[in-house]
Amino acid sequence: MGATTRDRTDSRKLFAAAGISQLGDGVRTAALPLLAVALSPTPAAAGVVGFAGTVPILLFTLLGGALADRHDRRTIMWRSDLLRGVVVGAFAVWVLTTAPPLWALAAMTFVLGSVGAIFDNASSSFIADLFGPDPADLAAANGRFQVIQLISFQFLGPPLGAALFAVSTGAPLVLDAVSFVIAALLVLAIRTRHDPARPDRTATLRADIAEGVRWLWRQHGLRLLALELGLANLCLQMGTTMLALLIVHVLAAPAAVYGVVLAAGAVGGLLGSLAAGAVRKRLRPGTGLGLSIGLIACGLLLAGVAWSIPVLAVAYALGAFGIMLWNVQAVVIRQRLVPRALMGRVTSAYRLIGWGAGPVGAALGGVLGTVLDVRAPVIIGGVVLAASLTLVPRLAALETTGTVQ
Repeated sequence: MGATTRDRTDSRKLFAAAGISQLGDGVRTAALPLLAVALSPTPAAAGVVGFAGTVPILLFTLLGGALADRHDRRTIMWRSDLLRGVVVGAFAVWVLTTAPPLWALAAMTFVLGSVGAIFDNASSSFIADLFGPDPADLAAANGRFQVIQLISFQFLGPPLGAALFAVSTGAPLVLDAVSFVIAALLVLAIRTRHDPARPDRTATLRADIAEGVRWLWRQHGLRLLALELGLANLCLQMGTTMLALLIVHVLAAPAAVYGVVLAAGAVGGLLGSLAAGAVRKRLRPGTGLGLSIGLIACGLLLAGVAWSIPVLAVAYALGAFGIMLWNVQAVVIRQRLVPRALMGRVTSAYRLIGWGAGPVGAALGGVLGTVLDVRAPVIIGGVVLAASLTLVPRLAALETTGTVQ
């Protein structure tokens, strides 16, 4: 009974840390594009900041997966949160005292993305450490984290961030820094530990990373899933990088409206998460994933031609609905196929392929927005993603791949 009580206490601390940290992340997510536009109201500036925040995925995701399999994941998590709190806090002081150059904002975003890449792999693996191998417990825990993310990161954070930015450009960063520190203290108080049982402790990090990459690349269905995710993220980053400019300059809306549009996306994401179970039961994997991609593409296309804020909000909600449908189905497939001993490294390799295209999309969006028009990257992203539907039927092979022993 004592162990059960301890586990429940630890889980509450982890959920609380996730909620507080996600709230701060949501506040920062809304504030950073607005700050970039305030410092330099050009598509190129938005692209630079978006690129700086996403390129660490290319550089540190594989390292994060190997570290998560080698070291105590709880320690990685609280130290990462504390470091990010210090970085954001220092930058908040700078913003409150003077206007920093755009390169400083990009550098801060790069540091946060780098540490976040390490944190994310440790966090996703730590859930299994805390909630054990039982599939029902893991499903329930992941479901709670998904709800926490929707409420804190998407519902509450963005409107609060945009509102705070309207009051003071540095206020959202102060709140984000405080949230990181509180989350670090909560994770530090968790007593559950991860003792990695590695069969070969003399193996190098490079060898560990290579093992996970090789395993993923040999699984044709899972590899295609990662590639399709990469294309989707490229197209999404092309479009979302322009969102703040589209709202503030093209549609001439106040900065606070940016948070409202993000909140509309949260509503779509919540509805998508509620519908995901029914979609997964009624449709084959290829059909369900194709539906997800189609909805995301439609959301981008509608956003690209949006003539008012309500239309843009509907487009953002539609895309978020499709994203959540994809996420739920893809996670179930990946968890079913990947061996537990390789989970951290294979997940990091999957994320590198799936998320690594994000920096390219952010940079490409900035270039296209500068050369053509702010709407152009959004529309082009929707067209390219719609064209990728021709690849989705091949994902039906995942239905018969079976569980890897």
